[in-house]
Amino acid sequence: MDTSVIQKETNIGASANDQALIDGLRAHVEARFEVRRGVCLVNAGRFDEAAGAFESAAAANPTGVTLARFLAACHVGKGDPTRAAEQLDRAVQQSPSDVTSRIQHSLTLWSSGQGDEAIEVLRAAVYDHSESAELHFQLGVLLADRLEYLEAELRFTQAANIDRNHTEALLNVAMCCGVRRAPEEAIRHLERAQQRAPHDGRIGVRLAQAAAAIGRSGRAPTIRATMPPEAACDKDGIEELGAIIEKDPDFVDALLSLPSDAVDTESHALLLLTLEQVLARKPEQAALQFQCGQVLARLNRPDEAIDAGERAIGIKPDYVRALVELGRLYAQTDRTAEAASRLELAISAGGEFADVYYLLGNCYRDNGMVGEAKSAYRRALMINERFEAATQALEAIST
Repeated sequence: MDTSVIQKETNIGASANDQALIDGLRAHVEARFEVRRGVCLVNAGRFDEAAGAFESAAAANPTGVTLARFLAACHVGKGDPTRAAEQLDRAVQQSPSDVTSRIQHSLTLWSSGQGDEAIEVLRAAVYDHSESAELHFQLGVLLADRLEYLEAELRFTQAANIDRNHTEALLNVAMCCGVRRAPEEAIRHLERAQQRAPHDGRIGVRLAQAAAAIGRSGRAPTIRATMPPEAACDKDGIEELGAIIEKDPDFVDALLSLPSDAVDTESHALLLLTLEQVLARKPEQAALQFQCGQVLARLNRPDEAIDAGERAIGIKPDYVRALVELGRLYAQTDRTAEAASRLELAISAGGEFADVYYLLGNCYRDNGMVGEAKSAYRRALMINERFEAATQALEAIST
C-alpha cells in the first residue's frame, strides 16, 4: 500500500526542523567520507590528494569530534574573563591540588591579556604536579603561541610520554618538528596521533603534508594510516548521548523530524544503538520504545519497528502517535486488517486527523469495505477540504 502522500498532521510534539542541526549532521557525513578517502589516498602514496581530502574533512568537522559526541554536545556560556580569573584564583588558593582549576585560572588570565601571569601559573602547577600530562600540554600551548617552540616541544613531548593517548600533544610535537624542518620526526608522531584519533581530519592533513614534504625531497615514505571505525564503536560518546536522551527524550524527536536526506544511515544506526542501551535500563518508557520503532523504520526494518511500536502501546494503550505509526507500518507491509485496527484505536484515543482517516480509508478499501472507506475519506475531507489525495481516492472508489 502506498502511504507516501500522507500528510504530517500526526507528527504531534516533534520539534521544528533545526537548520543548524541539519547542517551539522551533513558536515559530519561529509567529514567522515573525506577522512576515509584521505586514508585510502595517503596509504596509496598520493599525499597531495590526501591532504586535500583531509582538509575538506577538517573544514567540515573542525573539532574532530565523533558523531556521538557531536550529537551529545552542549553549549558553554561565555563570561567576563577578568572576573572569572579572580574567582578561579580564589578556587586555586582553596584547593591547590585541583589541576583543572589551575588550568582554568591560567587560561582565563591569558584571555584577559595577562600572558606572563598565565604562564607562571602553569609553571608553578607543573612544579607541584610534574606527572600531569595536561599541565605540560597547556603550558606548551601558551609557549607555542608566543613562538617559544623549543620549550613548547619539550612540554608537548613530556605530555605525550606521560599520556601515550594524548593525541593533541602528539599533534603539537609534530607541528614543532615541522617548524624546525624535521618532517621525518613529525611523521612518527603524526602516525601515532592518527592511529589514536583516525576520525580527526586535522591530524590527517598534517600527516599527508609531512609525507608530501619528504616525497618532494626524493624519498618515498611508506605510510599506513588507520581507517576510522564506525560510529557505533564510540562507546564513550554513546554513553554521553544516552545520558542526554534519558534527560531529554524530545532530543530524539528533533532528530527524527529532520528530512530523511539530512540524516545518514550511520547516524540512525548510532541513534538506534543508543536508544537500545537506554531501554535496557528503562524498558518501561513508552516514548523511548516508540522512538526506537521510528528509527528502525528509518533503517528499513519494518517488522522490528512494529514490535517496538507494539511494546510502546502495551505500556501506554492510548498512545496516539504510536498507534498511528503502527497503522502506517502495518499498511506498508500489506497487513491492512491490523493497520485498520490500530488506526481505529488512534481515532478513539483522540487522533482525529485528516491523514489518519485517509490511511484508514485506504485500509478499508483494500479489505473490500467500500462503504467504510468512503466514510473515512469524507471524514478526512471534512477536516481538510484541500486534501487532494483523499479527494482522488473518494472519486476513484465512487466510480
